[in-house]
Amino acid sequence: MRIADSNLADQILDVHITDQGIFYFLDGIVISELNEGITYTWEEAKNAIDAAIEFYGDDYNLCYISNRVNKYSVKPSDWLKFYRNNFRLNGYAVVTKSENSWFNALMEKLFYKVDIKRFDSLYDAINWCKTHNDCCNKKTIAS
Repeated sequence: MRIADSNLADQILDVHITDQGIFYFLDGIVISELNEGITYTWEEAKNAIDAAIEFYGDDYNLCYISNRVNKYSVKPSDWLKFYRNNFRLNGYAVVTKSENSWFNALMEKLFYKVDIKRFDSLYDAINWCKTHNDCCNKKTIAS
């Protein structure tokens, strides 16, 4: 299900549109819907990351949801650039019913240091992110 077909409009705080797709900013959650047929690389991701930092600030606690409503590819090794630039996420969720899309996410996982959770439902992914952010925020405060 696309965000546009959901009842999430009241939770969307901002929208960032690029040539590669649409990024929805919610409270502590970024949801991407990338365009059909693209190859998503670090250069494109950096644009979305910069927009998220501008919106959320430098001291952010975010989960990322890849809402894979279209077929596209990701350059998995570019996740290494994500870490080299000291970016971090509380969690990473993939919403897909496609086994091919999930296989691609598993390839990304080889380069990504946090568990990737799979969901069939966008709403379930959002609920997991909210709970996960709460958990991570409590750990940070307790540290």
